[in-house]
Amino acid sequence: MLRAYFRYDRSLLNDLSRAANRTLLNYLGILLGTDVTPGLVVARHTFGEGVRFHPHLHAIVTGGGWDTDHNWHAVFGWDRPALRELFQIEVFRFLRERDLLSAERVELIRSWRHSGFDVYVGAAIASRDRARLEHIARYLLRAPVSLERMRYDRQEGTVTIFPLSSEGKDPLITDALEFISRLILHIPDVRERQVTYYGTYANASRHRLQKRMSAGPVDGFVPLSELEEPTPFELRRRIRWAQLIKKVWLEDPLLCPECGGEMRIISFITDPPVVDKILRHIQWPPGEPLVPYIRPPPEMLKVAEQLDQ
Repeated sequence: MLRAYFRYDRSLLNDLSRAANRTLLNYLGILLGTDVTPGLVVARHTFGEGVRFHPHLHAIVTGGGWDTDHNWHAVFGWDRPALRELFQIEVFRFLRERDLLSAERVELIRSWRHSGFDVYVGAAIASRDRARLEHIARYLLRAPVSLERMRYDRQEGTVTIFPLSSEGKDPLITDALEFISRLILHIPDVRERQVTYYGTYANASRHRLQKRMSAGPVDGFVPLSELEEPTPFELRRRIRWAQLIKKVWLEDPLLCPECGGEMRIISFITDPPVVDKILRHIQWPPGEPLVPYIRPPPEMLKVAEQLDQ
């Protein structure tokens, strides 16, 4: 019943993330008897099984929080029913504030045996277990559908999506256009944030914590310098930006367009007045792209040829 609100107004996903943060703060305050600041990373997902529209959140949460004196308070258990009830209250609250939900509708949903709200708590991860943290972080940022679990039948014009687990679940077979219509629902708006940081993980809090650590170690905090060495995945992803551009655009940006010789990077200039001064000095035409010799990707060229035909 509530999914339609988020489908047609994606700004509500911001309120959903903030509701999760308030839920955590209220829960820890009640459990510990004092106000603490936890660390929370929230990834917003709008897709469920079969790429259906299903807004929900995935989060990485610290196992406790820090008080105003930077003392660590640990939590050794999470009450799922209590978290579910607090989260449901917070969601109802911001929907009521936006005049999207009436008091009668709230009471109707609360009267159901299964309200549709749920909270899952995974196993705890040690602060120095980089492998599991990386696995969870990659799961939070996964795509709506995996290409390995999808098959396209060109003759029939159908798309088959295989479930994560084959036990008791049949593959979903849908029309190709229906699949596309489902998929585009998960395209975020311009400048829409998919991952939000709260509490200790927020930029302002990390800056204050760094200043505090300059005076001495903080209990419960593990500096990045003490963590393990970069994982193989982290090393592979540090591929040169020029190689990535060459893969996509089929052009090497480090080759001189005049003589074909290899260029080297002297510095990265990002200050707008300096960039403007350099462009005026070389008499670069206003509005012209800086790399006009790079052609579009092959897929775009094919589309352009079809449009011309």
